[in-house]
Amino acid sequence: MTTEWPAQVYRRYSVDIHIPDWDPALLSHFDAAVYVGNIARSGALSLLQYTSSHVGLSLWDTRIGHRHANMPPGRDFFGEVVAECRKQGVHPLAYFSLIFDNWSYEHHPDWRIARADGYDSHTNSRYGVCCPNSPYRDYVLACVREITARYDIDGAFFDMTFWPDVCYCPHCTARFMAEYGAEPPRIVNWDDPTWRAWQAARQRWLHAFASEVTATVKAIKPITVNHQFSTIFHNWTMGVPLEMTDACNYVGGDFYGGPAQHSLACKVYDGITQSHPFEFHTSRTRVYSDHVTVKPLEEIRTEAFVATLHHAALMLVDYINVDGTLNHEVYTFLGELNRQRTAYEPFLGGDLQADVAIYFDKESMYNPDENGVHLLKLNAVDRCPHREAVVGMARLLQQAHIPFGVVTNINLDQLNRYRAVMLPNVLEITPAQAAIFREFVRNGGALYASGASSLQRTEGRYLLEDVLGVRYSGRLGTQISYLTPSDADAKTAIWPQDHLSFGGAMVQVEALAGSKTLAQVTLPFIAPEIGTTIGNRFGAIHSNPPALAPTAHPAIVTNTFGQGRAAWVAAPVESTNEQVNHRLVLKLLGDICPAPYCLKVEAHPAIEATLFRQPEQRRAIISLLNLQQQLPQVPVGATVTLPLRDNERVTRVISLPDQTALPHTIVNQSVQFTLAPFDTFAMVAVESE
Repeated sequence: MTTEWPAQVYRRYSVDIHIPDWDPALLSHFDAAVYVGNIARSGALSLLQYTSSHVGLSLWDTRIGHRHANMPPGRDFFGEVVAECRKQGVHPLAYFSLIFDNWSYEHHPDWRIARADGYDSHTNSRYGVCCPNSPYRDYVLACVREITARYDIDGAFFDMTFWPDVCYCPHCTARFMAEYGAEPPRIVNWDDPTWRAWQAARQRWLHAFASEVTATVKAIKPITVNHQFSTIFHNWTMGVPLEMTDACNYVGGDFYGGPAQHSLACKVYDGITQSHPFEFHTSRTRVYSDHVTVKPLEEIRTEAFVATLHHAALMLVDYINVDGTLNHEVYTFLGELNRQRTAYEPFLGGDLQADVAIYFDKESMYNPDENGVHLLKLNAVDRCPHREAVVGMARLLQQAHIPFGVVTNINLDQLNRYRAVMLPNVLEITPAQAAIFREFVRNGGALYASGASSLQRTEGRYLLEDVLGVRYSGRLGTQISYLTPSDADAKTAIWPQDHLSFGGAMVQVEALAGSKTLAQVTLPFIAPEIGTTIGNRFGAIHSNPPALAPTAHPAIVTNTFGQGRAAWVAAPVESTNEQVNHRLVLKLLGDICPAPYCLKVEAHPAIEATLFRQPEQRRAIISLLNLQQQLPQVPVGATVTLPLRDNERVTRVISLPDQTALPHTIVNQSVQFTLAPFDTFAMVAVESE
């Protein structure tokens, strides 16, 4: 191999092989040499090859699993691929599907995941799911030992490491009873200690399962192991704690929500991965249920360069044909994409730089409005107020070209890398975490908090009330409420509006002495739910206009605490994509954490920029990605200003990858240059001495 795994491998492929064996035509033309030849020809440096898929049939020469019926005697599809990868200079990795296993589901009914009513939840589905608390666990570990010991692989990836349903099978209920002396609850209630114990148990059990799988591999070979982590933004039902990253050498997962979503995921991954590069997966098709439609090159190139923007590895996912062949032309097409990306690889690496951190709390991924609802009656829509606020905050910072990172509930030790932290409607903050945020502000940091951030609902108080300058006293409004500025700058931020609307209730507080109130809560002229036909009991028939005067209750409060500053907003106004909301939040950020920031970019709002510092090479890498949704992108340029550190002297600014010198100026201890219009991606190195 000419590249070191995984540090130098940025081009990675996976081919889905979820193929059953009920028809002799299925996988009947599988040819490992031709198959791997396509991968190598396209420029990929690694191949994640299936040992077992969601179908549950073994594609390796097994003594434990159930062999795929169309893998002839004497053939070993996985072994043949590993051998061809070694011949053709491609790093071979093993894929294994956990929990989703149709063969085990069919032949071992006692291994099945069961719903809250005790019935199997996947009877009429293509997917059979097995409980890791059942004897299925021992079966998995035996298969993993066999694969790891027998094959010359560089790593293993375990897919579907999550709870597809809240499981009430006999194994889970007995284990919870043994550990907690209670039946697992079936009514959602985040204020109930037993419900919280049940959710904590689900997370702990899954973490232990993933850790045991990883340890089983590591006991045999010192290869890399990681588990599917696309569940990062899914709600509580999947039971995946962030602590599962300790079972992964690096984190990775597949996303299908477009480049803006992909970019946010990459920033979370950058902070929680144990090693770099982390891995971002996406498919050559727009949705995984479509087997043939290839994304246009402009679209897949933009998604691919999200990985390059974050100095990450890209795992592209393809699908095998039912007869075991691949579409050769797809790999000619993907080869062009790889050629474009390869040229940037020598310049990747270093540390992501940002002044602002968004705090993402995995324990807050639930909806408090679900309290009191039976599991079987939960709305199928996955709504998480915290996630909506995190996504909105990321969107407004990206459009304002303010470099940001993400800090989570497992890596708060990284908070000191930033000047400001944003707490977007965080539902769960522990006293220990609150102490970290308090010290951050006391020592000169800036903190923005919206809605329920740091609120202890059962005690009715903010853990950070001294930092925020407010004391909780209840809720105001129902379906819609308004924020009405009294401060001149806040009024300017929302001009020409005189109110800012929010689709829900706001928090009611008392402003503490020494804090400053910038806006008040205004309720609708009449509560929306009171409206009637007879009597016309509403303010306007179509809308819910604000009352003629605001309440006395604060909606925005700023406060000085120690050497730092805080801003509090009564609702997560950052959740929406309204530009007026963005302007207000950015005004508050500017109040508590004024510019200049570590990078200034003047460009179209669709441009996202990142800054990586590489001290050993004495250079900074600035990358810009065009996230215009209408493709092909209209080329746009940018003016970039990089503040220089003390005693940093710029020797040259070069466009990458061609290393052409760019004209630049030094103004006020900053280097400034202009980029000509580009369609998708641009990268620049600022070298210094």
